[in-house]
Amino acid sequence: MARILVSAAEVDITAGVANSTTVDNARFVRIYNNSGSVATLYVHDAGYTGIGSVSIKDGAVEVIEKHQEDTIYFDGSGKIKAARIGITA
Repeated sequence: MARILVSAAEVDITAGVANSTTVDNARFVRIYNNSGSVATLYVHDAGYTGIGSVSIKDGAVEVIEKHQEDTIYFDGSGKIKAARIGITA
């Protein structure tokens, strides 16, 4: 079973592409959707080219793996929480 290694403080991310973040150059990001509705999370590479997106249900926790320079943002309402983490064996 993998364990989560917390490596930075959890932050609030406000909806919109203007709020894109690398989440402290994270490789793994723990996302908690507490926005009150479904959030669509987008990942872009360092050149701002879209890589993909996923829907995250309200109240759900997901772990996203990305390159350190990739950014994430979400469409929806309110805010979601994100934290840089590591994965250990």
